[in-house]
Amino acid sequence: MMDGEKLRIKLVTDCDKFATEFEDEIKLFRHKLTLDQDGAPFEVKVDFDEASCQVSVTVNCSELAKNCYQLSQKIEETSHKVAKIAQIKRIAKGAVYKFLSDAFCEREPYGSLTGIRPTKLYHEFVAKGKDVDAQMRALYVSEDKLSLIKSIVKAQEPVYPSERKDVDLFVNIPICTSRCAYCSFISAELFRVKDMVPRYAQLLCEEIADAKSLIDDFGYRLRCVYVGGGTPTSLPYEQFSDVMKALSSFGAKEFTVEAGRPDTITAPLLDVMDKTGVTRISVNPQTFCQETLDAIGRKHTVSDFYDKFAMARKYSFDVNVDLIAMLPGETPDVFAHSVDCALDLRPENLTVHTLALKKGSALKLGNYDNTSESDAAKMVDYARSACTGQGYLPYYMYRQKYMSGNLENVGYCLPSKQCVYNVDIMEETTSIIACGAGGISKFVDREAGRVERCADPKGLDVYLARGEDVWRKRREFFEKCERERGVVRD
Repeated sequence: MMDGEKLRIKLVTDCDKFATEFEDEIKLFRHKLTLDQDGAPFEVKVDFDEASCQVSVTVNCSELAKNCYQLSQKIEETSHKVAKIAQIKRIAKGAVYKFLSDAFCEREPYGSLTGIRPTKLYHEFVAKGKDVDAQMRALYVSEDKLSLIKSIVKAQEPVYPSERKDVDLFVNIPICTSRCAYCSFISAELFRVKDMVPRYAQLLCEEIADAKSLIDDFGYRLRCVYVGGGTPTSLPYEQFSDVMKALSSFGAKEFTVEAGRPDTITAPLLDVMDKTGVTRISVNPQTFCQETLDAIGRKHTVSDFYDKFAMARKYSFDVNVDLIAMLPGETPDVFAHSVDCALDLRPENLTVHTLALKKGSALKLGNYDNTSESDAAKMVDYARSACTGQGYLPYYMYRQKYMSGNLENVGYCLPSKQCVYNVDIMEETTSIIACGAGGISKFVDREAGRVERCADPKGLDVYLARGEDVWRKRREFFEKCERERGVVRD
């Protein structure tokens, strides 16, 4: 293989149920490899002996200098089929990663982990009484990232849920004023759906009322309300006010609204949020470089952000600020400037995203290259050092496919300012009742290690056509899940 040339390989495995996971491991080395049906065979064989609980994995690729790797490892005995499969899968994925890592003499920051929730796995190991550090190192997680994971888990302790009847309410408003170049969300631009908005808000308020009834019927305890999208503050004043009033009846201790785009924030909207009990909002610059804002399709200026942040500070809201590392044209120094500008404002929360190139986004379609691992690492490392140096705690994390440097998104907070919803959703510890087009309800049974999902229709038009059937389906979903958990409603 010539320098700079990618090796074309075809995955061949006798374990089809893990094929997607094996491809994810291969894609960690996408700067060296590309999957191609006409490529050289990349063989992964997995054998499991039930009697001895022994997993044997063989990885072969004749086109690589180190062309074979074999691993034999015992799993814990368990009668739980899902837990057994999870153990086998981790060992098999680790073998594929180890083979490629050694072949290219390269190490990924999160080793063989390709899932979005490293901290959830850490919590799982703790709950099982395992040597957590040893377990994470066995998955080839670097010492630096292991240290970050441990810091996050510690910061979650004050808000980590303990009651199985806890639920969160999520309300989705998949509408924006314009589409950002990095976005792949199922959200509509306001001018395209303006005629649907009044009916959407009305139906959403009805669904919210049913969600409140569902919470009462099952004796759930509401932890928090989170309104996301899209950009909820893209809604016209009347419809936005109606939704906020419907949510005020929950009396949530934590009530978050993503007012992420500065160009959508107005004094009347802030007044409505204040009067209806909102406790936390987002005001997101994404970057403090105007040239970058113009390039990614944001419709606000750096000056607009400062103005709207100052406006929000007249109220008692906790404020979150989002930044994105590896935006087009930005160097580590440009990103460091954005971090410094954000920290100068002392927001209660600062979320540092690492750009992920998602299918359907303008950047992906335009073949933007976000794979500079060196620059991505410098940006993320600077943010971590600067935030912790000013007293912020890393308190939640998630990862995505095709993320720059195979790194992570991290939420930082001032002490005692953890966002409960962010912890709940990332660790999948709490059931979520979701309302609105594209919302996904989750039923979490922590004792059984089970997470079930029920999705509302994605498109506004389908949501409007379905009407009450949407929340009838959700109610049936929760009734079924509670019945399976052994809880029958009177």
